[in-house]
Amino acid sequence: MVEVLVEGLTSPRGLALDQDGNLLIAETGGGQVLRVTRDREVRSLTTTRLPHALNSGPDAAYTAGPSAISLLNGEVFVIVGEFRGDKSARLYRITGESGYEAVTPVTDAFSPTENRFSNPYDIVNAPEVGGWIVSDPGGNSLLAVDLDGNIHDYVVFESFTIPDHEAPVEMVPTGIARGADGAVYVGSLTGFPYPPGQAVVWRVEDLNGDGDAMDEGEVEPFVTGLTTITDIIFGTDGTLYIAEFSSDTRAVLEGGDFSENAAAYPGRVLRWDGSELTVFADNVVSPTGLLATESTLYISEEYAGRVSKRPLN
Repeated sequence: MVEVLVEGLTSPRGLALDQDGNLLIAETGGGQVLRVTRDREVRSLTTTRLPHALNSGPDAAYTAGPSAISLLNGEVFVIVGEFRGDKSARLYRITGESGYEAVTPVTDAFSPTENRFSNPYDIVNAPEVGGWIVSDPGGNSLLAVDLDGNIHDYVVFESFTIPDHEAPVEMVPTGIARGADGAVYVGSLTGFPYPPGQAVVWRVEDLNGDGDAMDEGEVEPFVTGLTTITDIIFGTDGTLYIAEFSSDTRAVLEGGDFSENAAAYPGRVLRWDGSELTVFADNVVSPTGLLATESTLYISEEYAGRVSKRPLN
């Protein structure tokens, strides 16, 4: 049974639960982190909107802004994606209702791509690096960020080739999650032309403790044969849930009204139990955020402007 929890949002993405069990939603296009109480009262954590842009990217077609949430040491942190301006592509700390402050420095778009944010997307708490590991689709990388905001490359993914397409296809890491085994897992969207069956969930672990996962055996495919992954999450029983953005991502993004395109080419959420991949939910409109509790899976449907939930029983 599908239940719509919140609707009328502008590009909802990352989801989290606060210490009181309230749902937090990163509303990318609204520049807000929203708190949804058990009574379904919806309120922004701040009276000042976080940095965001409704018209970014080619043809001013994309939204950019808060995309992922971390709760660490009793505080709320938010990843903001790339758009024009010195407030974009940064990690922020929510300082209270009055606003926020930057944790990471300004991204210099003209500097080398190493050891800096390009277009950060998702975040996971990472004590092994003294802070967080952040997925960065723009840099095809995972980045380690410490509590002082220092950034260094943790993994850099190589592009790959496919038949009948001359240019290499980028990996484009997106959703990231911590597994019960302590490793970090990350899904790949893949770049243009978004080839079906070429996306992968990778298992990432710094085996030798040198501060990155760039040595042999530290990045391994975990689930293959997937398409345009936007998020992943582990359930409390260890089951992995995988959001596939669309049945035809190229058709969604190539032009026209994104909301109409996404509804015409919906995505789905898959379930991986360690041996078998099954469909958990189909006809999901542009799923970009997942959150699992013991009994419920929450799904952000970006271009539908809603967060829905489904029972895991």
